[in-house]
Amino acid sequence: MKTLAAGIIFVLIATVVLFSACGGGGEVNKNISTSDNIQNANHSSSVSDDVEELGKIIKLPFEPEEVVWQDNNSDNKVDGNGVSAANQKRIIAVLKFTSEQSNLLIAQAEKYAPAKPAEIDAESWFPVELIAQSQLSGDETLKGNAYAADDFFMEQFNKGKFTHIANTNYFVLELTSF
Repeated sequence: MKTLAAGIIFVLIATVVLFSACGGGGEVNKNISTSDNIQNANHSSSVSDDVEELGKIIKLPFEPEEVVWQDNNSDNKVDGNGVSAANQKRIIAVLKFTSEQSNLLIAQAEKYAPAKPAEIDAESWFPVELIAQSQLSGDETLKGNAYAADDFFMEQFNKGKFTHIANTNYFVLELTSF
């Protein structure tokens, strides 16, 4: 009887220790996740699908149906000539608009300059539909017509183009401050 009581006490203590060891893991995981998010936020070439944040950086003539973008700021970098690139900013965005919005964007852009044939290398973060289309092209590029991006400029960006990808309602927008 004494051995049975000691066995039960041992099992109870082991159970309490086991469950108490598993209970505090949430805070540890939470801290790791937060530090990962801080690292990602500090990375100068992060990919986002936040249309509101993009709207703070560039003008959006229409709200896109889909958006994914990459902010390629050159913070604390030096260019090939040894010149500080602290003020050089670059953004690439893939925007999907409705057919009607696409037609309006193209019509407005053609007022600045006629379209020029263009090819764009598909990035790994582009929408799956565009990556598949680039793979079908045989040369891993997306083909379309490039237009002046004047309607997207805000204070920090003064050069760029947007390319309407053939047979889609996707546009690839490339803006720079240099």
